[in-house]
Amino acid sequence: MLITPFLALRIGIGRTLVAYGIAAAAAAVFFLLVAREHPPTPAGRDERVLMFVGLKSMLRRRDFIFLLLMFFVGLGMFNSVSTWIEDIVRPRGFSISQAGMLGGMMLIGGIVGAIIVPLISDRSRRRKPFILMAMIGLIPGLLGMTYATSYGLLLLSGFIFGFFLLSAGPIGFQYAAEITHPAPEGTSNSLLLVMGQISGIVFIVLMDALKVPSTGAMTTPLLALAVLAVASVILAAMLRESPVHSR
Repeated sequence: MLITPFLALRIGIGRTLVAYGIAAAAAAVFFLLVAREHPPTPAGRDERVLMFVGLKSMLRRRDFIFLLLMFFVGLGMFNSVSTWIEDIVRPRGFSISQAGMLGGMMLIGGIVGAIIVPLISDRSRRRKPFILMAMIGLIPGLLGMTYATSYGLLLLSGFIFGFFLLSAGPIGFQYAAEITHPAPEGTSNSLLLVMGQISGIVFIVLMDALKVPSTGAMTTPLLALAVLAVASVILAAMLRESPVHSR
């Protein structure tokens, strides 16, 4: 997100993709050299039900359905905003390099949030307050990216948006595993990710369809995402706390 605009402007999109392909191949070789099939200290043998039995049971849980809907909105929002980041800011006079920097700030904020907030959640053994905080906190960031005309305010808005939205991811995965136990957590996590991928495609198409044809402004689709974020706040407020909190 940060360096692609600079590379594309200087060496072209073809060479940029080749550079990324080489980097991906190097990462794959590194993984093959250092990864171990069986870790020396496994997480432990935990009793689990079969995948289809677990899938059937988790889809009957109200809180998991709410979480699926929130991931549908949250991941779809991040994927669509990341995809259209240049089109979002171009009508306000920002360049492709500034759009790339905004995307980078979203990711930096997300990395920081995904490190700090889940640690606090683990220490307190609570999930709901942090999921709710994330859903509320991303809204000012989203509105800032919608209306900001100052470059500094735009970057700050992107950081806030990424910080709160992506910090909810690890907590949401952990919460899903805790409320659906003994269902395999791989199944619950996969369902959450699939919801986000489906919504990402839907939101990308709808954002393009709802933009102003004459100017390309995406204020309307971004405000629609803000409304969905408010709906996610309501769902988060209705969640029950994870059972690990009472242990």
